[in-house]
Amino acid sequence: MKITMKYHSIQIQSEQDSDIDTLLQDLHQSKKARYLLYQNKQLYLNGYLCKQNQSITKNDEVQIHLPDETLSSIPPDFTELSICYEDELLLAVNKPSHLLVHSDGVDTSHTLCNRVQGYYLMQGITAPVRPLHRLDKETSGIVLFCKIPFFQPLLDHMMKEKQIQREYEAIVEGSIHQKKQTITYPIARDRHDARKMRVSATGKHAKTTITLQKNYGAYSWIHARLFTGRTHQIRVHLAALKHPLLSDSLYGTPSDKIHRLALHASLLTLQHPFTNKNIQVTCEMPLDMKDLL
Repeated sequence: MKITMKYHSIQIQSEQDSDIDTLLQDLHQSKKARYLLYQNKQLYLNGYLCKQNQSITKNDEVQIHLPDETLSSIPPDFTELSICYEDELLLAVNKPSHLLVHSDGVDTSHTLCNRVQGYYLMQGITAPVRPLHRLDKETSGIVLFCKIPFFQPLLDHMMKEKQIQREYEAIVEGSIHQKKQTITYPIARDRHDARKMRVSATGKHAKTTITLQKNYGAYSWIHARLFTGRTHQIRVHLAALKHPLLSDSLYGTPSDKIHRLALHASLLTLQHPFTNKNIQVTCEMPLDMKDLL
C-alpha cells in the first residue's frame, strides 16, 4: 500500500483487491481501534463514508480522518535536541550519555522525552511523545520516536519483529583477536540481583554478532548488532565472553578511561511504512569514546 499524509488525514492507495478490515489489520490496528474508527466515522473509501469490512479494489483510495492530538502531559525541557533524522512520521534523536529516555518516577523533568516534548512545542507538533525503544541511561545514540499515534502499533510490531535493525559501537575490556563472532547464549533475569540479567539454559533465546574494528591491547573497539532482545543483552553476552564493556559497573568494573558505559547506538535501519524504501539513520560516535581510539 502507498501511504501519504494530508492535513489530519491518512491517504492509503490500495495495491490489491482486499477489504477495509484486512487493510487495517495489516496496519496492526486492534479490534477495538477498528471498531472506534467505524463508530466515529473516520473511514472513507474514494470520498464516501466507508461501511464495515467493505471491499476495496486495486487503486482505491482509503482516507482515515484523524482527530486532533493532544500533547503529552510531561513537562517540556527546551534543551536543544541533536536530530539524526526527521520526517512527518519519524523523529530520530541522539541521546547523550547520563540521560534517561523517560522518567524513572524520580526525575520527571530532565529526560530525553522532556526534551522531545519541548521540541514538539517549539515546532507546533501536536502529538504525544512516544519513543519506540529505550537505551540505558549511560548509553548514547539513536532513539526513535513516532510522531503519528495511529502508526505506533505498526512501528511497535516492526521493532518487535526486528524489522527495525539497531547497531552499536562499543569498547570492551581486553584483547579480542577473532574478527567476527556470533553469540547465542540464552538470557534470563538474575534471581540474586533484580538489576541484572544472566546467561541461563532456561533463558530466552538471544543472538548478538560482534565484529572487531581494532585491538588496542588493554581494550578493543567492536561493532555489535542485535538480532533478538534489547541492548542489555550486549552487556550480558560480552561479560560472558570475559570482555565486558569498558566501565560497565554492573557486569565489569569502573574505568578511569571513560566515565560511563562505552556503548553507542550508531546505526538504525528500517523500511519506511509510507514509501517502502529502506532508510538508514546514522549517529557519529561521541568524543569520550573517540578519544580512546
